[in-house]
Order: sequence, then structure tokens, then C-alpha cells
Amino acid sequence: MKKVIMLFLAGIALFAFIFATSMLWYRFFYSSTSNDSSISSITVQLDDENNTIDESGLIPLDDETATTLTPYEFSVRNSSDSDYTYNVLLEDSIISDDASYSSKELLTRNQLRYQLSLNGKVIKTGSLADIKNNVLDTRVLSSSNTNNYQLRIYVAESSQNTSWQNKYYHFNINVQAEG
Repeated sequence: MKKVIMLFLAGIALFAFIFATSMLWYRFFYSSTSNDSSISSITVQLDDENNTIDESGLIPLDDETATTLTPYEFSVRNSSDSDYTYNVLLEDSIISDDASYSSKELLTRNQLRYQLSLNGKVIKTGSLADIKNNVLDTRVLSSSNTNNYQLRIYVAESSQNTSWQNKYYHFNINVQAEG
């Protein structure tokens, strides 16, 4: 019986040794891959202290009139010595703890349009419903460069005859570096 207990304890010790060695091997060789360094090399400067876009009370606008709206501004800076690819994501968000929004419904993405400008030039205009996988823009950013974005989201002119009054929208802007 004593030999069985000793073999059992030796097996547990061997398993713990193999597991610890595997974890150390992984952390030493794989934890500092380009994903981690690219995230630390891409810096995002948001317009506010938070990264949310929250506009309410807008009326349906055409694309030309929408250029007069105050944009949400943010920038992406590459502080590394190599080029990085990044995605600008526009993700849905719901405000559940704010009493002023709790009684309102959300606008659908079909009712909303956007204009995205890069370094002062409009690069994309379209319906939010056409955005695939929440990817608003994908760029390669050269070393030590900065891209300045302006984003306008507004109720589409085609929503004039739909139920858009007393509704709101709320999205988050996120930037992800690709590995």
C-alpha cells in the first residue's frame, strides 16, 4: 500500500513539473509575440475621456448637410519602428442605468448613416447596416505616424417616414491592432 501511495504522489509531482515547465516555456517563447507589442505600439487618443458616441435628438439629414455636424474625433498613432495594421471598430452599446434613456428605444442601424473622415478627407459614407463585423476602417499605419479620424453618425434622410423620434443610439469606438 505504501508503494502505491508513493507512486501516486510521484505521478502528481511529475504532472506538476510538466505543467509548470509547459507554462514557463509558453510565457518565455510565446507571450511576447507581435500581438502584444503591436497593441503597446498603437496609441489611440479619443475625443473624450470615454470612447462612446452618443447623439440623440437628431433629425433625418442628407449626406451633404451631415458634414456640418460636429464630428467625434479620435486619432491612432504608431509609436514603433515598424508598420502596423489596425481596425477601427464601431460596436453597439446600450445605456441601461441612465433614467433618461431607459424609456427610449434604440434606432436600428438601417436608420443611421455615417461619414468617416481621415486626416480631413471624407473616406467613407454609408449606412451603418452595411458595416460588416463592426469594422469601420482598416489601415496600415507607418512607423511614427498618426491618423486623425472624424466620425459623424446621423439619422438617414430615408428614415423621414419611419419611427425615429424619441429614440437614441449609442456606440463605442475601439481600435484593434492586428498581429
